[in-house]
Amino acid sequence: MNKASSALVMGVLIPACISMAAPVCKLVETWKTEAVLDVPECALLNPADHLLYVSNVSGKPAEKNGKGFISQVDLGGNVVKLKWATGLNAPKGMAIHGNSLYVSDIDELVQIDLKTGIVAKRYSAEGAVFLNDVAADKDGNIYTGDSSAENGRIYRLNKGRLDIWLVSPEMERPNGLHMLENRLLAGDARNGKLNSINLKTKKITRIAQTDSGIDGLKPDGKGNYFTSNWKGRTTLITADGKTIVLMDTTASGVNAADFEYLSGKKLLVIPTFFDNRLVAYKVEDPSGN
Repeated sequence: MNKASSALVMGVLIPACISMAAPVCKLVETWKTEAVLDVPECALLNPADHLLYVSNVSGKPAEKNGKGFISQVDLGGNVVKLKWATGLNAPKGMAIHGNSLYVSDIDELVQIDLKTGIVAKRYSAEGAVFLNDVAADKDGNIYTGDSSAENGRIYRLNKGRLDIWLVSPEMERPNGLHMLENRLLAGDARNGKLNSINLKTKKITRIAQTDSGIDGLKPDGKGNYFTSNWKGRTTLITADGKTIVLMDTTASGVNAADFEYLSGKKLLVIPTFFDNRLVAYKVEDPSGN
């Protein structure tokens, strides 16, 4: 393994770690919103309107206060509509299927009409304590993980019913859900495991083991995976299982929640939670591309 110099981004020292199995990449800030969001937890691109949808907890993460909402932000970092959808509690993970946005909301999965921003339906998750990330498969099934210590499991919405889909000691606190073909990728908020789950057999295969809990998770399209832990660290897990720290804002109190990765733009968009912003970073290779 070679050693490279470090880069300074936003006053944070970013190690330029080199693995024999993966190229070096660095994050360069491109834009950030004004601090008008209210505890943003998840960012998700809607390909239909090219807007980022942002869940705002607007209170404590498990508090049912009715103040939670969804914002729309354009790809230049401008808030298009701060409160596009309202009447939620502490919304977190999101997924889109058809004309609906599905949002986890503590112990419910909420379906929102993408054309109007109106809540169409709420699905109660029996026994849920802290629903977190959400993913959708090509058939329209919606998956949401309860990442609580008390009730770690994955639920699935199928034909209008939200039922427990998976409980396993191999998946203690599922978070960072992402659908990849016929597999559900899932991180573990407790112990940093990165797993792949076969949708038909529910067989769990370990992809990698990192050293901290996983919040956000997105493939980079090259066999590697961007991940974040909520405290503030953004990493790249290489195809051979190594963890490269791209940025760590933990010391400055800036969180790294459930991000979006726009592969065509090589743009990582990170909600900063208590810092109340979205911050976008260009993912650059050593040549600056």
